[in-house]
Amino acid sequence: MKLIAALAGAALAFTASAASAQNFKLATMVNPPHPWIDAAEALKAEVEEKTDGRVTIEIFMGGSLGNDQTVLDEMRLGTIDLIIGGTQNASPFFKKFEIFSLNYLFGGMDSFEKATASDGEVLAYFQDVYDEAGLGLKLLALTGGGIRNFSDNVREVHEPGDIKGMKMRVPGSQMDARMWQTFGALTTSLPWTELYTGVQTGVVDAFESSIAAYYGSKLYEVAPYHAQTQHQFMMSHITMAEPSFNRLSEEDQAIFLEAVANAAALGTAKGEEYDATLLDTLQKEHGVTVTDVDKTAFMEMVVPLHEEIASELDALDLLKILQSYND
Repeated sequence: MKLIAALAGAALAFTASAASAQNFKLATMVNPPHPWIDAAEALKAEVEEKTDGRVTIEIFMGGSLGNDQTVLDEMRLGTIDLIIGGTQNASPFFKKFEIFSLNYLFGGMDSFEKATASDGEVLAYFQDVYDEAGLGLKLLALTGGGIRNFSDNVREVHEPGDIKGMKMRVPGSQMDARMWQTFGALTTSLPWTELYTGVQTGVVDAFESSIAAYYGSKLYEVAPYHAQTQHQFMMSHITMAEPSFNRLSEEDQAIFLEAVANAAALGTAKGEEYDATLLDTLQKEHGVTVTDVDKTAFMEMVVPLHEEIASELDALDLLKILQSYND
C-alpha cells in the first residue's frame, strides 16, 4: 500500500509539474545571421534559465510557420504564441504601424533607440493601439533590425531617377508602396518568403531590406546591385498572443517581460553590428556591387510627405513625438 501511495503521489506531482510547464512557439521569417534570430535566441535562453525550465521557447525561423500575416492570424487562433517581425508586415492589423514606413523618419541611431525604449512613450502608444484593436495580441517590445537599403538586379542606383520603372517588391504596408512610387518604382506586395523566387523569375527587379536580411536570405545571388540608400531604420516588434501570456504565473510574466526587454535591446545592437560587418563580406566574397547614393535628393522627395501621411493615419501626435527625438 505504501508503494502504491508513493507512486500515486509521484504521478500527481508529475501531472502538476506538466500542467504548470509552458512551451511557446516563436515564429520569424528570417534566416541567420539576423538580429531577429539573435533576439529570439537570447529571449529563449534567459526565459528558460530564469524559470528553471518551467517555460520553454521553440524557435521557428525562415518563415517555416508562414509569412507574418499568416502567423498573426494563427496567434489569434492560439496555434502560435510569439512573433518577431517587421512592423510593415503587421500594418494590416495595426494601421498606425505604417508610420514607420516613412523614409528618413529617424535622424540617427540615438533617436531610433529613444523610439524603441522599453519604458518609452512610443511603446506605450502602440500598446494602446493593440488594446483598442481587440485582436487578442499583446505588444511586448519594439526593437531594431538594421538600416534598410535598396537592392536590384537591373543596374547601379545613385539617384532617385535610377529607380524609375523598376518592378519593386514592397511589404504589406501601403505607405511603403507610396514612398517608392514617389521615385517612379512599379510596386507590388510580395511575401518575404517568396522574394528570392520573385526576383529570380522576373516578377520583381528590386526590393529594400536590411543588410542582414539581404545576406541571410542569399538575395545577393539574384540581385547583385546594392545601393546604400539607408532610408529606413528597421522598426520591428515582439508580439505575443494574449492567452499565451495570461497562462503564465505572475512571477513568470515578470521574468518574461524582463527577458523581452533585454532581447529587444540586443536586436537593435546586433542590427547595427551586422550593418557594419556584412557589407564587406558581400563585396569581397559574393561580388556585390555597392553604391553610395545622393541621399539628399531622396530625402527632398519624401520628407515633405511625412505630415500628410501621418495625418491620413490619424497619427500626427505620434509623428511629433518621433520628430522630437531628432532634435
